Amino acid sequence: MSNYRPISIINSIVKVYEKIIFNQLSEYLTLNNILSPFQSGFRKHFSTTSALLKFTNDIFSGFDNNMLTGALFIDLTKAFDMVDHYLLLDKLPSIGLDRSSLLWFKSYLHHRQQCVLFNGSYSNFLSVDKGVPQGSALGPLLFSIFINDLPTKCIYSNIQLYADDTVIYSSKSNIVDIQHSIQHDFNSVQLWLQSNKLLLNKSKSYFMLFQKRLRPVAASEIHLTYLDMSLISVAEKFKYLGLWLDSSLSFSAHIQSIVHKISYRLKLLYLSINCFSLSVRKKIISQLIIPSLDYGDIIYQNTTLTNLRPLNVIYNSLCRFILRCPFRTHHCLMFQQLSWLPLSSRRQFHWLLFIFKCINLSYPDYLKQYLTPFQSSYNLRHADQIFFAVPRVKKQIGKYSFNYKAPSDWNNLPLSIRSLTSFFAFKNACLVHLQHSCNCFRFNLISFLPFIYYFISLP
Repeated sequence: MSNYRPISIINSIVKVYEKIIFNQLSEYLTLNNILSPFQSGFRKHFSTTSALLKFTNDIFSGFDNNMLTGALFIDLTKAFDMVDHYLLLDKLPSIGLDRSSLLWFKSYLHHRQQCVLFNGSYSNFLSVDKGVPQGSALGPLLFSIFINDLPTKCIYSNIQLYADDTVIYSSKSNIVDIQHSIQHDFNSVQLWLQSNKLLLNKSKSYFMLFQKRLRPVAASEIHLTYLDMSLISVAEKFKYLGLWLDSSLSFSAHIQSIVHKISYRLKLLYLSINCFSLSVRKKIISQLIIPSLDYGDIIYQNTTLTNLRPLNVIYNSLCRFILRCPFRTHHCLMFQQLSWLPLSSRRQFHWLLFIFKCINLSYPDYLKQYLTPFQSSYNLRHADQIFFAVPRVKKQIGKYSFNYKAPSDWNNLPLSIRSLTSFFAFKNACLVHLQHSCNCFRFNLISFLPFIYYFISLP
């Protein structure tokens, strides 16, 4: 029962009115840069992907400089339901709302009641004196305003938030400095949580140590504590914003999770394969399973080919399920029949689209700061072309960071694609650019004639 969340059931007129208020308040917060730049939740052009890219970029940059990165993942107990209405109303003047707006929000939050409907019977109504209304457009935005000053408590460490999902992290050359910086800021965060009547969930808060050294340091050597001096649990891997992270950022645990989940679903689908036509099978796979492969693919794309191979195998299995073709059918024939990109090209396609959006849209400044135009003191032949400055790295792993890979991959695109300003034109040009012409056939077409005949015979 402790995990049930009350949902505000309101009529359509009120929903429209809430949406109008939400749009006005959101636009006001954006134009005046009021929300913390470290908050990625429920904001236009911000996402879990952008937050993960920033987080992993800082870790890879630390690896390149032979640094360790300690990260403390903080979980809050029923964060949205614990927001005190009076504390929230006290914070609204700090963002510049006038008196009439404050009175409106006071009326909006106060005197709320809720009940339970079960088998046609209603329970007694109870007053709700805390929590932002869930199921409403304004709820998440009000929560973001409520915790907007939390990042200011981190002085010696970095912080990233996605709604209430919080990570405090620090990259240093030794574990002593990591422990000092994170412990100091975490103590300040705990005091802030207490004063704002939010509760830490100790059972779901973990510390991780990210490192890429020949002689790894044991994470257990770092002893972080809560205010009551109890130790914070240490994890070897952690699922942050839907992505499994391990200590070396190999993403092997995440890939294994994807393969296991898709294999199980595909096994169930095979039980009723005769019930679906080709178009239905393609729609099922595209809408229910492919999103599992697509989520976070631009983040784990830099892992080794050995780690990525199981994804290619399961991707080919999905193609065989749709087309019902023999097991030994060549993957290039299946991709051509489905008009799908190979999985590696699909990841690159998503990556290029994301970079384009970072350049041309109001994407987070914590990523756009790494895309600075290249300035040369010489009068070069290609001075009028669009190039971004690529930082120097010391190791191969430094090339996995966003601040290196994004400008580097953009610069490697043909000028005809880089110069496009329309998103749809850029998208179509990238599709053509990434069309895979496989040389697996080795001009041995005779051995593939049965498969070619099979595809020709498909409806």
